[in-house]
Amino acid sequence: MLEIFPVILAYISAEPEISLKDFFMSFYPDRRNSNDPLMRFIAWANGIAAIGLFTAICIAAVAKPEAITFFDRFYMVNVYRRPYWDMVMVDYIAIMLALSGLTSIVGLILNCKRLKRKGDYIRATQVVCLVLSLAGLGLYFGYT
Repeated sequence: MLEIFPVILAYISAEPEISLKDFFMSFYPDRRNSNDPLMRFIAWANGIAAIGLFTAICIAAVAKPEAITFFDRFYMVNVYRRPYWDMVMVDYIAIMLALSGLTSIVGLILNCKRLKRKGDYIRATQVVCLVLSLAGLGLYFGYT
């Protein structure tokens, strides 16, 4: 208890612009290495999950049924439009959603192992990717 008094006296006599957190971090620096392989893997898992989900959305835009547009009706163009989903593309959507979901799960598990300090947090992108991937896979298995 007595060793804290010199630190408090040093803070009182320090410059008024410095915050208490910055002051104490100067005594106790963060020893965590910024090039931690676990954090790099979590960041890569985050990126792969987001790219997988974005790719699934782009494939869904191609696989959906083709609708008659305003210009087709206005100019009375008679073009064949596919009225059903392209099931081969739907299978690719499911593969991309599974990839996104698995990388989100792995990233969240590793992220939860990492939550030991006050500054650590769960990445929201991984949670959103996991929820959307599970919802998409639920629709896929529900309708096929």
